[in-house]
Amino acid sequence: MVAAVPRVTSQEIPDSTTIKRVAMTAFMTLSLLASMTTSVSAMDGMRSHGITNFQSTLRKHSASSLSPRSRAFLTVKGGSSAQAEQDVDTMAAEDIESSNTDEDSPADAAEAADDAPSTDTIVNDEILDVAEDVEEVADPSTSTAEAATGLASLPLRISTSQMGNEIVTNDIKEFSRAKKRMARREKRQARRKLKKEEKSHKKYAKKLKNRNSLNIGRKVMHAACGFWFAFLNQVIPKDIFLPFMTFISTGTFAMECLRYRKGFGWMNDCLNFCLGGTLRKHEMEGKFTGSFYYFLGTTIAIAAFPGSCASLGIIQLALADPSASYFGRMTKNVYWSRIENGFFGLGRNKGVLGFLGGALVCVPFNFYALSIAKFHTAKEVTNASIALASLGLGLAGAFADLCVPTPALTMPKKVCGVPMLPLHVDDNIVVPIFSAYACTKIFDYLGWGASGVELAKYLVI
Repeated sequence: MVAAVPRVTSQEIPDSTTIKRVAMTAFMTLSLLASMTTSVSAMDGMRSHGITNFQSTLRKHSASSLSPRSRAFLTVKGGSSAQAEQDVDTMAAEDIESSNTDEDSPADAAEAADDAPSTDTIVNDEILDVAEDVEEVADPSTSTAEAATGLASLPLRISTSQMGNEIVTNDIKEFSRAKKRMARREKRQARRKLKKEEKSHKKYAKKLKNRNSLNIGRKVMHAACGFWFAFLNQVIPKDIFLPFMTFISTGTFAMECLRYRKGFGWMNDCLNFCLGGTLRKHEMEGKFTGSFYYFLGTTIAIAAFPGSCASLGIIQLALADPSASYFGRMTKNVYWSRIENGFFGLGRNKGVLGFLGGALVCVPFNFYALSIAKFHTAKEVTNASIALASLGLGLAGAFADLCVPTPALTMPKKVCGVPMLPLHVDDNIVVPIFSAYACTKIFDYLGWGASGVELAKYLVI
């Protein structure tokens, strides 16, 4: 038998059960809005962090923002059902206890209890919608990729560095594979670039000629540089020119030490652009160029000897070295003039005819330069003494070139396990120093004094 429900007018206050039901509905609506807001925050976190730890972050925010009632029914859907039922029973008991404390009569309370929906009805009608809305993000069995697709549907974009192509995918696994492929491609490109840079000097070496080639262009440049430095030594004061040459020598040495290292291959490109075919093959195969020894020999001669002796020593380098090399190669088939092993290695693979040719080429210029020079000496200067000095200087320059063996004596790659620089004995450093020293001795022998001869300001004028 169903009890009759009393009539309720517009002036009467609704019973407490109805108020509770309305309040619970409003409370669950607010919980749903809070859970949706938290899901949006988690989705933004997924966008910024590449879906890393997305599932755990979303569970954490959802669990912290939902009300106890929502967590209870979410647990029914994806977690412990026993705890959820206990929470539901507790809520029902609270509703009944609250209704018993109202001012209504026992009959009204009984009628309200009969009309009130059961616990299962509350679950299915009011709270189940909340659980269904967040089921996908709260269920531990849902994968990260599925959650990302269901909630955000975010296309993952990645641009390749090789062709500029853009890969768009919703699959996190495909995204990860594409990212790894791009990283491997960039590493390969970096290795290829570095390998190309390291082998740039070897590429140039294939186009260059070895030291047995005549290479007229190199000899012309060699002579021109010698005359230029001798000219500058005459017109520029020593206290200015010597620091300048020291700076050039130091800079060239730094370049030679760095140009075979990683990241400095551009120096070989600059050398090839500036000097081109005048370079030799071994100068692009790990050895220092002759320019460093040329600058160093000139600097030491200027620093160690008087101005005129230093200039004449540089002139012997400019004339005796290339001319001795030229005549030596022109007479290489005259076997009696060839020096095979030399004297304890000195003069190895050189020739007597080349030595004489280099000495004789120097004599005319030496004679002319000394003829117009000023002598600060009381002793009479004759043409015979000038000719003797000229011949002696030429022989000194050619002899210094003759003493340097071919191939040159080089430093070992390692000494006591320590790597050494690829230095070697070079005629560009031996000839000017030995010639300037010989010049001082010749002038002293003739009674002119090492500082008693003043060459013309422009050497020939």
